[in-house]
Amino acid sequence: MLISEKNKSLIALFFSALFFGSTFLIVKNLLVSFSPTFIVFMRYIIASIFFLVIGGIPNSKTIKPGLLMGIFLWLGYITQTQGLVTTSTINSGVVTGFYIVLTPFFSKLINKTQLNNKNYIYSFLGFLGIVLISITDITQIFGNIFTMFCAFSYAMHIVLVERYIDGLNISQLMFVQSFTGAVLCIPFTELNQINNFNEYWLPILFLGLVVNVSAFYLQLYGQRIIKASTSALILSLEAIFALFIGILLAGETLNLLSWGGVLLVLISIFLVIKE
Repeated sequence: MLISEKNKSLIALFFSALFFGSTFLIVKNLLVSFSPTFIVFMRYIIASIFFLVIGGIPNSKTIKPGLLMGIFLWLGYITQTQGLVTTSTINSGVVTGFYIVLTPFFSKLINKTQLNNKNYIYSFLGFLGIVLISITDITQIFGNIFTMFCAFSYAMHIVLVERYIDGLNISQLMFVQSFTGAVLCIPFTELNQINNFNEYWLPILFLGLVVNVSAFYLQLYGQRIIKASTSALILSLEAIFALFIGILLAGETLNLLSWGGVLLVLISIFLVIKE
């Protein structure tokens, strides 16, 4: 039985969320040796080279969308990575998921999409779940604030993808997005940190290829069909993946209230996919 285009898109978004969720612990460990900006810069450089090779020189139609997407994605990366300096991988993953609430409203405002009452209910359920997961440690508040700005930026990125993706070459669009992020990093990056690259090339390469290339490609592929509000809910699974990775590999823990939050997030995603 052939998989429908809609189901292919849903599967693409699911794996995109899985790849995104796998990054938090890796980035947290790299922050011991590198600055947040350097990590983001290297991820963008690796992705830029890859997309330039497979997509070629971008045409003029991809420049403006790629620049706008690149700016907001860069803001998201920088604030999320900076937040991980003082917050846990679990908190970072779930606070980032606040974009599931913001995305429908940004989409309605910018792209004039129609939303029914169920969209607001599902988003509220998902947000409530994220709140329950993230209120575990008051000492992590500054990291969570940075990560909240990340959520705003990611929501804008998802909405811009919805606005511009139709009819554009994904690889060329991804090159412009990635190259924009790399250029924005340069004034804030201590490039001499590249001297330590040989010791950490594998996790940095993983972030660049598996996440900045594969995850974002899958996101853009999925959003060709799936609207922004639904995409945001499915992509918020990255919070759940980050949570389980933090528990299994980093020894982080959750209380009963937080587990209730996990359940609410999963229910909200199930309901929106069912629609």
